[in-house]
Amino acid sequence: MAGGGLPRELRLFWLCSFIGLVLTIVVGWLKYHAGQSRYNWDPLSDPLFGDLDEHNGTYTLLHQASFFFNVEARPWPYPMFSTVAYPPFAAALMAPLYGSPIPALTFLIVAGLWLAAIISWTIRALIRSGIGTATSILLSVTLVCMSFPIVRLVHQGNIELVLWMFALLGVWAFWRQHDSAAAVLWGMAAAMKFFPIILLILLLPRRRYTAFLAGLATFAGATVLSLWWLGPSIGVAWRGSLMNVFGYQGQRVSEWTLRELVANHSVIDVAKFIALAVGFPLSKLSLIYYLCGAVVITAAFFGKLWKMPVANQLLAVSTFMVMFPPISYYHALVHMYAPLAVLVYVAIRADRAGIKVRGLLGTMLLFIPLFSAFTLLTYPTRLIYCGLIQGVVLIVIFCCALEFPFAVQDYSADPA
Repeated sequence: MAGGGLPRELRLFWLCSFIGLVLTIVVGWLKYHAGQSRYNWDPLSDPLFGDLDEHNGTYTLLHQASFFFNVEARPWPYPMFSTVAYPPFAAALMAPLYGSPIPALTFLIVAGLWLAAIISWTIRALIRSGIGTATSILLSVTLVCMSFPIVRLVHQGNIELVLWMFALLGVWAFWRQHDSAAAVLWGMAAAMKFFPIILLILLLPRRRYTAFLAGLATFAGATVLSLWWLGPSIGVAWRGSLMNVFGYQGQRVSEWTLRELVANHSVIDVAKFIALAVGFPLSKLSLIYYLCGAVVITAAFFGKLWKMPVANQLLAVSTFMVMFPPISYYHALVHMYAPLAVLVYVAIRADRAGIKVRGLLGTMLLFIPLFSAFTLLTYPTRLIYCGLIQGVVLIVIFCCALEFPFAVQDYSADPA
């Protein structure tokens, strides 16, 4: 890598990210002057800390049955007593936040420290890889600032921040071959939202079966302890959590609205679109969807990914984790930064070795629409919706992980 410069793949990714930001501003300006609603031109049109403010009142009822049942329903937007539609461990972790004097300030401090840690780690990793100091700093800071999922997560005060911490730290531990630590971190992430449980299958090709079981045990233990703590009894908390979590999911899955088409990048919206086109009833879609998903990930992982490079395994599993849950909004896309970081590592190693990795540039550029604002990718009058576009892009990335081996060497034994 001559002169400590960036590899071609990373230069183009950086440039296209900047172009995407400029286009977002230009398109927003044009939509604004065309008289479209604020939601169509302003990607941060929702109230500041809207997700955080939703549960302020609910947490005054903590340890009571009313925390789960008969919660007062107030008019949209953001009722102060909205039910907590998260699994028990997530509900328990949110309690200290609402117990602080100013929850929004506490959230900002935690988010600021986390993003500062990510930026610092990225700068150090780039410098150690031979990238110049100024370039490393500028690249790391600007990419975070240009990422809509990160900006939206902080703007809304969404608890996905904590889940991202567990999942990303788990990936880092996995990459460093600390498999037991990775399993515990992923187990805690899965206890916050179910979908990160899929990350545990990454341990199987390494034959880390004890770590795999430790991850499952962590998931179960965190859930049971959270039910006990939330109270007033494990039984009440269990029934209330099931009702709230699956009630919310059932409501969202049955919707076919502009909000879902724009915000939800789950592949289920692509499936809904196809089902509606062929006249298949949406009420019968869920079971077929889950069965197809199980078959796809099983066949893909055990049939092909098992013997592919670690980068491919992580990319495919992370993509599936983000695109398969029936409810997967903007914030969940932050989990795609871990596999992107691994692809950047592959690009740097390939550039050093003078090797061209087939499919690497195209796969990295596919991340651009995932990290762009929904206003850039949504034009209802043209039947173009961000959620559907991102769902298709995720499918293509998943297929790229199955097609192109992303390895310069066996770098799983030489972690960055």
